[in-house]
Amino acid sequence: MRINGKKIIRYILGVCCLAFLIGSGFFLASRSGHLKNESTVSKSISRQTRKAHSQKISLVGLGDSLTFGQQDPTNRGGYVYLIKQKLQKNYDVKVTTHNYGKTGDRTDQIQARLENDPAMQKQVSEADVITMTFGGNDLMQVLQNNFQLLFNNKLSSIMPQREKQYQQKVESLMQTVRHYNPAVPIFVISVYNPFYVYFPTVTALQKYTDQWVELTKKMVTAQPRVYFVNVNQRLSQGQYLGKNQTELKKQSKMNLENLSSQEIEQTLNDHHEKNVYLSSNDHFHPDLKGYRYMTDQLYKVMMAHRTTWLNSETTKR
Repeated sequence: MRINGKKIIRYILGVCCLAFLIGSGFFLASRSGHLKNESTVSKSISRQTRKAHSQKISLVGLGDSLTFGQQDPTNRGGYVYLIKQKLQKNYDVKVTTHNYGKTGDRTDQIQARLENDPAMQKQVSEADVITMTFGGNDLMQVLQNNFQLLFNNKLSSIMPQREKQYQQKVESLMQTVRHYNPAVPIFVISVYNPFYVYFPTVTALQKYTDQWVELTKKMVTAQPRVYFVNVNQRLSQGQYLGKNQTELKKQSKMNLENLSSQEIEQTLNDHHEKNVYLSSNDHFHPDLKGYRYMTDQLYKVMMAHRTTWLNSETTKR
């Protein structure tokens, strides 16, 4: 039998080419799958690495009932809890909070607690961020002790001296905090007038609240790495902020000094004069809506100064 050499060679070459193509296809498919697996594993490792290297932030809240979270219906600690959740939701961070708010504390009482509580001192010294609320009980003390002067429009005769005393207390408190932690950013949240919506014609209440807020702002922002969070207008005026308040004042049952305690309570419970940012239980402290507003304002100021507490390599979620 005659053998055609050229045909055999072409046949062998054809088989080899086919085998090569099939083999190449299998290799590429396998390689592709292998690369996909590598990619999946790589992403998984990356996520685990990010989680393991998330920035850890210790946030310490110092202050009065607003830091404590009085009237927070969730009983989780008001804005201190909420700011933790907001930061962890938006950034690759692990936030630990320590809440040292105490209902009823004046500025000097907050300082005394810090000076006499070693555990509190330790947490403040190790904090990456400090938030503070103070001044509200100081102002309430002045108003309560001089109620008659307030409604006779003579409170101006004593306010300069009371403001000077308050200023000294704030300076002393801030010095004490800085003694334990000289460098970290401090965010101070303002007071507000909880009675405005209920008694809008008592303009002296808002006048002296505004002065107290401005005095606090002036004192704290004069210090390095201390930032002011102003919640006064919204929490004072509630849903009436930016609206015509003539009708609100017409509806008011003032004159307050002529009302009995029962009539005052009825006014506070009047749905038409209710401040939706404050608790209906005591008409004084924020409700959940109010604490969320405080948290949003705090977050904005923290973001404006994030280089003081957030690592540059920390990523957004």
